[in-house]
Amino acid sequence: MKGISINGSKLHDINMPLIPYSCGVVASLRYPKERIDFECSEDGNVKLTVPTRLVLEMYRTGVLPQDKNQIFPICISGKSIGAYRVVNFLYSNDHSDVVIITFQR
Repeated sequence: MKGISINGSKLHDINMPLIPYSCGVVASLRYPKERIDFECSEDGNVKLTVPTRLVLEMYRTGVLPQDKNQIFPICISGKSIGAYRVVNFLYSNDHSDVVIITFQR
């Protein structure tokens, strides 16, 4: 299965801190590649479908920039496919816990 990296961060390697189960324990969550879906269209756009918690962490840690005009690199399986910016950000209307983000060159 192919992996995707945004701004140098592999999405399946992003750690999301969780509330510790007990004192002195560090807990975190990662989503496997199977929960991260993407497709590249013929016009060069990339559509990414990821769990809501992952998107929140991507913004919190700066993987996705707050500035909608900022350009950042995207790689698929370690190969650069270009520099992109966020052009659309949608929540799913089927009550699933995912966000659909469209990137454009």
